[in-house]
Amino acid sequence: MSKKYLALFGLSLLLVLSSQSFAQRLKLPYKDFGACPFECCTYRQWVAKKNLVLYKKISGKSPVAFRIKKGEKVTGVTGVVITNIAGKADVLKTQTLESSKVQLTKGDTISVLTYLGEGWFRMWYKGKFFEDDGDSTGIKIVSQPKAVWWVKIKNRRGQTGWTKSSGDFDNQDQCG
Repeated sequence: MSKKYLALFGLSLLLVLSSQSFAQRLKLPYKDFGACPFECCTYRQWVAKKNLVLYKKISGKSPVAFRIKKGEKVTGVTGVVITNIAGKADVLKTQTLESSKVQLTKGDTISVLTYLGEGWFRMWYKGKFFEDDGDSTGIKIVSQPKAVWWVKIKNRRGQTGWTKSSGDFDNQDQCG
């Protein structure tokens, strides 16, 4: 066996290892379809708190689908939380989370993606998604994710469109 074969073996090993680490990288933006990002959040009949523009697609650059007026009743159909910058959490102790069977190693960092309410987040660690509050499991949230919540709205005429939601509707909270 020559140096040529040894070099080829080394290159092959490097490609395998780099492809494994690439497969474990979180791809951003992360789109959490169906997410409703606060405690008791629910999709149902909502009431617009102000005049809003609804777009045909999930983009402010998309053509306008329709407009709704303050006080108009609409249906919140679904949504997507788009995380552009993941938050961070530190692993404080080596453990396996019972709920998700994710194995955590002390000193590692977890990507924090979507806030779910009551201190719970959707998180990502070494290629696995899971949900946790961190308080009881030795995970410390260091920074919050930078995300935007787009909601799909249906009006009384049956038209559907998308808008960013940031407290623009009443009746989104089934607990209050």
